[in-house]
Amino acid sequence: MHDNELWYSYKEGDVKALEGLYEQYYTPLSNYGFRFTPDNVCVEESLQDLFRKLWQNREGITSPLVVKQYLYQSFRRILLRRLEVPCRHEDEFAGEHIPFHVEVTGEHPLVGKERMAMLRSKISTLMGILSNRQREAAFLKYYEGLSYEQIAEIMHMNITGTCKLIYHALERLREKVGDFTLLVLLYILKKKD
Repeated sequence: MHDNELWYSYKEGDVKALEGLYEQYYTPLSNYGFRFTPDNVCVEESLQDLFRKLWQNREGITSPLVVKQYLYQSFRRILLRRLEVPCRHEDEFAGEHIPFHVEVTGEHPLVGKERMAMLRSKISTLMGILSNRQREAAFLKYYEGLSYEQIAEIMHMNITGTCKLIYHALERLREKVGDFTLLVLLYILKKKD
């Protein structure tokens, strides 16, 4: 079932549709949550809170244009509050003070184990030169495949700021490694379907 169909059914009170959304988004949202914290319990409880609140408030929640964006944005807000990230206002959820870590794990079918270990190390080093916000935006763009508009909503930024943030991140990486190596790194970072 497509996201919008699941959302419509969930809004109509179909608990199986909510379970479908949970099954579809549990792993990607968990993965996103672990970029903010290694605390398994915190991520799991935030996910439970998200889906519990979705069910309890289903009648008052409007249907989003993009379900994936809505879930990421809501999960991020719940997780950051649970982590007690000091934010007095909603727009502070876009701040640089929010930690975000990118780590490449697993294997890639086109890259040998030794080469993958070297690339993983290089990517970790390169990600260290990016700011937290640049890492998060690049992750959402290249790993999760979200649009600039969706990233802007999730990170509480405007679209122009999001484009500039990703552009400057790519420029910083390009300065360090060059165009071809950057393309290879982005390809490896790309989520395998």
